[in-house]
Amino acid sequence: MNNLEEFVPKFIKGGWIVTLIGAAGMIARLVVSEDENSLNTIIRNIIAAMIASTIAWFILEQFEISSMIKAITYGLVGLNSPELLKGITKIAQAFSRDPEAFISNAKKGKITSEKKPPVKRKPRT
Repeated sequence: MNNLEEFVPKFIKGGWIVTLIGAAGMIARLVVSEDENSLNTIIRNIIAAMIASTIAWFILEQFEISSMIKAITYGLVGLNSPELLKGITKIAQAFSRDPEAFISNAKKGKITSEKKPPVKRKPRT
């Protein structure tokens, strides 16, 4: 896609299928999960998977990659969308708190600038 005007017709023509692939990935995850989830959580996870897969479609559609690899990627994005979205949110929050520290830590190989609390040790007697 060369510009944004091509996005909507291409999405309507066939890109909308990726929302179903992402939802299928999340449904598969929920089916094999042993956790008890409320209906609200299930619906939220499926919608998040659909949105994340659509974003992945928008990114990957611009690259010459096998359609099978793209489909697998959309399914995996849907399957892992809660963790992906939480991770992206965590990184964005760390950046918004202190952009300079975030960038300097990223250069050192540290993703977030959060400091872990010191470990409390029992006094020796």
